[in-house]
Amino acid sequence: MATGGAGQLFAVTTNPPQATGDGLAMALRAGVPVADVEFMQFHPTALHHPAMPRPLLSEALRGHGALLRDGRGERFVDELLSRDVVSRAMTARMLEQEVEHLWLDATALDAFDDRFPTIAASVRAVGLDPARDWLPIAPAAHYLSGGIVTDLDGASALPGLWACGEVACTGVHGANRLASNSLLEGMAFAPRVVEAIVGGKEGPAPAGALRAVLAAESPAEGSVPVRRIHRRPPPLLARAGGEAAAPAPHSAATTAERRDRLQRAMTAGAGVLRSAASLAETDKVLDELATPEEGPQGWELTNLLTAAGALLAAAEARQESRGAHSRTDFPETSPAWRCRLVLA
Repeated sequence: MATGGAGQLFAVTTNPPQATGDGLAMALRAGVPVADVEFMQFHPTALHHPAMPRPLLSEALRGHGALLRDGRGERFVDELLSRDVVSRAMTARMLEQEVEHLWLDATALDAFDDRFPTIAASVRAVGLDPARDWLPIAPAAHYLSGGIVTDLDGASALPGLWACGEVACTGVHGANRLASNSLLEGMAFAPRVVEAIVGGKEGPAPAGALRAVLAAESPAEGSVPVRRIHRRPPPLLARAGGEAAAPAPHSAATTAERRDRLQRAMTAGAGVLRSAASLAETDKVLDELATPEEGPQGWELTNLLTAAGALLAAAEARQESRGAHSRTDFPETSPAWRCRLVLA
């Protein structure tokens, strides 16, 4: 399994349209342990523009002196803080000022086009001159730190099922992925998967994020303890009896509208800032959208709904703020929640 992440759960994302949580949803339907899905990392400085995926305006800009400004042109946060802190500050200021975006002021940076040619091309393509214009920005769903729990060779708890990349939860990210650790997921773990399979490995080992899951009640010393949590039934299954529900005949336009509604609900209620009330409201939307659909677009929507249900379950269960998961009703980090939440 190398199906990538689930950025399309949200209305604003840096992910391509195909990042619909397909592998995550398949694993959930098969009962394979999945963990850390509450930790969706939002990149604070995505260019606010209808283009999707949203172009990224790298931390390098802030590192070289670009400033974050609110709707009134005022600075409001230390630009060099971590992604989660900056995203939370931006989201809170956007809600306070009732605006859809803020600004990145890079007008004081010398030789912008020479130092940042890719970013310069992106902003000039939408008619902005970084030497003169403030750049409109908003947080965007960027990277899912959780996924299918694997050992250090990419083996899952289901013999024969292997995973690597963003769909996997190897344990290298924790609650708050470091920038460029996605390269580690692909360039290190993909070869390990291949080598393990070629070498004849057939099942998982008690290593990596999978170690505590396999150990169940007595995790190995040094591993992060696990808590198993319940999730909503996947949309492809009937509410009772476990038999497949009949697909509903929806038009492509209706499917697109339902996907848009899901994305808007997830952004508002389960995005950068969450609370019990906002998560409950998002849960209601999932209930209303839970009818399965036929065709590729319908299957993608079903997978998004399945992944969304898992994310909401984990976000509701984790009553604290940690890393990329922020609860306004539980703003502090609690030692009691230093654990991995596992759904299966």
